[in-house]
Amino acid sequence: MRNFVLILCFLVCCKGNAQRIGNYVANGSFEEHHDCSIFSNSLQQVKHWLSIDSLSYGAVYNAVCNTRVPFNGGVGFQYPKTGNACVGSIFYWPHIDNYLRGYLKNRLKSNLQVGKTYCVKFYINVTNESTHGIDGIGAYFGGSEIDTITKCTIPLSYIAPQVQNPQGNIITDTLNWVAVTGTFTANGTEKYLVLGNFLSDEDTDTLMINPTNLPAIWSDVLIDDVSCIEIDLLAYAGRDTTIFLNDSVYIGREKDFATDSYCVWYKLPDTANAIDTISGLWVKPSVTTTYVVKQELECSSLKWDTVVVSVGYVGLNEYAMSNMQIELYPNPAQNEITIKSNHESEDLLVEITDVMSRKLVNTRVKIKDYTTDMEVDLLNGVYFIRFTNTEGKISVKKLTIAK
Repeated sequence: MRNFVLILCFLVCCKGNAQRIGNYVANGSFEEHHDCSIFSNSLQQVKHWLSIDSLSYGAVYNAVCNTRVPFNGGVGFQYPKTGNACVGSIFYWPHIDNYLRGYLKNRLKSNLQVGKTYCVKFYINVTNESTHGIDGIGAYFGGSEIDTITKCTIPLSYIAPQVQNPQGNIITDTLNWVAVTGTFTANGTEKYLVLGNFLSDEDTDTLMINPTNLPAIWSDVLIDDVSCIEIDLLAYAGRDTTIFLNDSVYIGREKDFATDSYCVWYKLPDTANAIDTISGLWVKPSVTTTYVVKQELECSSLKWDTVVVSVGYVGLNEYAMSNMQIELYPNPAQNEITIKSNHESEDLLVEITDVMSRKLVNTRVKIKDYTTDMEVDLLNGVYFIRFTNTEGKISVKKLTIAK
């Protein structure tokens, strides 16, 4: 019984994977809500989003569940960019006696990191009833100074957004979703994201698109799929873990529209046929399996990562007998590695492949006094080493070469 408890604790610990955040914007697609009844269309019903002071106008919630999709409360007809929800806000309302600018505030999943560069994107669609299209659309990332803003529905022209739709690029599209993108380097104090028009009425360039509602003048916009991602975000497959036979485990990072479509999963040795396109997924292997994720974000280069899911057994003795325990060091390595086995002497077949399953090395080594050294003449990158002993037991390890 004690052996069972020990291995159970080991497995539970292995499943507690830490990961780098993918999209820093919480609920960036507006799918999560507190209440979504037919009369619940306030931004306050959207999880992780509020107006600047939490009480003033910020936006309205349009979702299938409150019947504001696809008919957006009388201001137009539009489906969300993804999912079942989006929000709508007034970004231009030049009526001095009754200002009604909307600003949406998001509490990021974590403060941004000093010196890190981030790729920001969100999508805009101008509502059908708007009289004008505008260029003044931006994203500001800030800290506690945002909590001091008291006048929350006037032009906040003293704020300089880090990501701004180019001046003169007037967005007038009432049919398609238009992306607003940009990059910036954080100073480490940013904990909020605020979306809005940070230009004064005079500095906001406009173009009339619907004269029907004149002489009133305004621009309503719909917003969806807001993301903020580290420009050098590494691919993340999860930590190597062990599960019981017939159990399942979640691998990868949390699912999010911002990274889902850019992550493709494979199961070694087959890297020609993808098993899924998602940031993370549940798997239920019947034998020890190595999974590979390929990540190619729009603002970043191609990256790979792997995770080994070992299938164990109940009981420490059975677990030890069913696995060949191999260690590699150093890792990352340069030109030589040390192979350490749990057996004093052993004859091993060593096969090294790259992430595309191309076999680069096929040789045999002999373990003596539990260890042996092996030269590896490989280019910088990630590789997989498959060890097979004379009894047919297999161990797969990931090796990084960094010269």
